[in-house]
Amino acid sequence: MDQPLKIGIFTDDFYPESGGVSRSIELQVAELVRLGHHVTLVAPKSNLNPPEDCEFFPAPVYRIPGTPSFLCSLAIHPGVAESILQGHTFDVVHSQNERGSMILAARVARALGIPHVHTFHSNYAGTHDTAPTPAALNSVTWLPLAPTFLRVATGRRPLVHMRRPAADHAQEESIFARQDWANVARMASYFDAVTSPAQFVVNAIVDASGGALAGRAHVVPSGVSESFTTVTRQRPVEETVRFLSCGRLGREKRVDTIVKAFAKLDRPNTELRIVGSGPAEPGLKVQAKVARRAKIEFVGHVNNVDEVAQEFADADAFVLASYHFDTQGMVLAEAAAAGTPILYCDDRLHVGVGPDNALLVDPTPEALEEGMRRLVDDRPRLAAMAAASKALTPGLTTRAMEDNYVAIYRQAIARTKR
Repeated sequence: MDQPLKIGIFTDDFYPESGGVSRSIELQVAELVRLGHHVTLVAPKSNLNPPEDCEFFPAPVYRIPGTPSFLCSLAIHPGVAESILQGHTFDVVHSQNERGSMILAARVARALGIPHVHTFHSNYAGTHDTAPTPAALNSVTWLPLAPTFLRVATGRRPLVHMRRPAADHAQEESIFARQDWANVARMASYFDAVTSPAQFVVNAIVDASGGALAGRAHVVPSGVSESFTTVTRQRPVEETVRFLSCGRLGREKRVDTIVKAFAKLDRPNTELRIVGSGPAEPGLKVQAKVARRAKIEFVGHVNNVDEVAQEFADADAFVLASYHFDTQGMVLAEAAAAGTPILYCDDRLHVGVGPDNALLVDPTPEALEEGMRRLVDDRPRLAAMAAASKALTPGLTTRAMEDNYVAIYRQAIARTKR
């Protein structure tokens, strides 16, 4: 039997409740520990809820007080790496954000002579439509500078000269998009292995490297909590069809498009339940109040994962309107695992969706409304889609995710030793 691994996982996000990346890390840590591996989590000391199942290192951060987690970065000066190395040793390190965590992990990996694996969770090119000014600033400041920081931290030269990927891989209208992907590929060239939950991210990285990174770039979908795979429906099947939206209420998630579509649907036997909170919430509530005849309920943020899973299981259809922003869309996998039919509009999302359990439509309110109408008018199809969603569960578990990660860790370790 292979020996257990000592794994250092590095993140800049508040742990464990700042979003999908933290949820993914939380599940990853729990499953790695369950499989017998020794895990140390290096996370910001700000807002840290220490994990009970592994060691942890509360790292100092660069952060303006009161700003959100995506503006938080682990401090990268050499003293932080030295403090980590005084009490911990690793076989492999795994960073999961393109901020200080990847630089700090690179310093630790270099000091120990071990491989550095990195996961790209973010689609930078997809942010230019929903947040054009911050995205443009990121494109001309941090993204071009990050590879230089990695070069200093790793002491390596980049694997190859990077180019802008082909337009069919970038698939974004922003003038910055293809250069963003080239800069992401430049970062990738300093890692011993890279992963992403999205095939299109891996495709763009490999294309930008001229194929040089093909052997070290892998698609690893994030697994879902057991709460979603074991939950059963409690709400009776009734005349009213419940549509569910669940996630952060930010502009990029386009929940306003769901509200518009539902208001257009105008069916008395339907309801829309919105779970989550965020900066777009006040405007969405005003929008819902204008649509007086539409039954729309705002649940707010739900901390308990079992309660979230129950929301999915009790819904007749889950609706996701984000378009060319998400890499995986964890909520799609969670919906499928809970046995919930899916209505969505992003053709680049593939985890948890297929022709039997999900309906793909164009990203307009009119198309979403037509999709809702088709599902409301075809109850047998909804039942068949629910069964098809549940059938996808085995491939969505955390065990499947960790089997992939451990194989990548061992390949990187063997390659480093050679």
